[in-house]
Amino acid sequence: MSVNMDLQTALIVAGLVFLGLLFGYNQWQIRKARRPRELRPEDDLPPMREPVVGEATKPEVAAKLHEAPPPEHVERREPTLTPATRPAQHEVAAVAASVAASSADADEAVADEVALAAAPSASAVAEPEMEAEAEAEAGRHAQAEVVPPAKVAEPVVPDGQPQPATIDPLIDCIVPLHLERKASGDRILPLTGRLRRAGTKQIHIEGLRVEANAWEPVTAGHQYEDLQVAVQLASRSGPLNALEFSEFVNAVEALAESLDASADLPDMGETVANARELDSFAASCDVQLGVNVISDGAPWSAAYVQNVATQDGLVLSRDGTRFIRYLANAEGVQRPLFALQFGDTNFLRDDLTVKGGGQITLLLDVPQADQGGKPFKTVCEYGYSLAQRMGAQLVDDNMRPLTEASFVAIFNQLEALYQKLEARGMPAGSPVAVRLFSV
Repeated sequence: MSVNMDLQTALIVAGLVFLGLLFGYNQWQIRKARRPRELRPEDDLPPMREPVVGEATKPEVAAKLHEAPPPEHVERREPTLTPATRPAQHEVAAVAASVAASSADADEAVADEVALAAAPSASAVAEPEMEAEAEAEAGRHAQAEVVPPAKVAEPVVPDGQPQPATIDPLIDCIVPLHLERKASGDRILPLTGRLRRAGTKQIHIEGLRVEANAWEPVTAGHQYEDLQVAVQLASRSGPLNALEFSEFVNAVEALAESLDASADLPDMGETVANARELDSFAASCDVQLGVNVISDGAPWSAAYVQNVATQDGLVLSRDGTRFIRYLANAEGVQRPLFALQFGDTNFLRDDLTVKGGGQITLLLDVPQADQGGKPFKTVCEYGYSLAQRMGAQLVDDNMRPLTEASFVAIFNQLEALYQKLEARGMPAGSPVAVRLFSV
């Protein structure tokens, strides 16, 4: 019995000792955790937040919060005027406001104060940015005013001004239409569906503009006192014949009836005779001069010729049968100067790697090329350039070498042709000559 009592007493004593040791260890751990230690770089500390003074803050507390930090803690920053620093300051203020408003211990007054502190900074940033944008926009407008406008190919006719007339008594049979009252272009244009062509001859219709007292192609929105309708007397398709004249007259009479107008119709016999005479003159002046570049060795492939023509700035025609060199006339309109042909090659349909030949033809359409551009001289110079680059020689239509003597002889013949065209009132390359010497 005594042994059991001794054992129980020993266990109780051991338990008490264990509890005492456990309590002492806990107290030691608590004092150790509260002991300050040296700050290490690897420590991940929460970000510090500057105190913000709200409306409810007492004056003496506000004075302490706004005390300047010691001089040794002030970070020196160089002043800068670069615009790039302004958005950065704005972003810092915005982030500070967001952090203060989202913090658990930030009351509503503190959030309002932070927002008010960030607002002036944002407005200060916005004003210089708006001024910079305004200055840049003003600079762009000033630059746009200084730069001269680009030259257009065709002159732009301002609204209210008459457009250049097309009808010319030198090559057209003109029928005047006298209107009983003024007619607008919007009323006339829907009635001109049949006035496009008479056979192969072009038809043009013009109106006498009320404000400008000048003839112009009928245009929507304009008022006209009188009309004139004309059919071309001759072209490269031949003179105007009796059948084409009858077709033209029928279309004019239908238009006159629709507009309550009277038409002064010409005599068919006289008109047809004038057409034949004009066609005869045109045939005597319709000259196309060819200069040939002949290979001295192996034939050229069509692909090679295409590459050379494209690099030289020539433009492929719509049907693909020739390359064309253009030249701007006095009005700035691009007109064909001469054409380059490679046999019967069609550069759009043929296999250019298989198609080949040893002759390139430079073709000058004399009546359609402006004399002021010296087209024959330009053709010869380009032909000599091709011959040198392609290992070839330059010959005329009769396959004879083009020498200085032959050049002078051809030039004299062209001068006589130019004088003949000018005496008729249709210089080479003029609008009336281009119309006459076209299909």
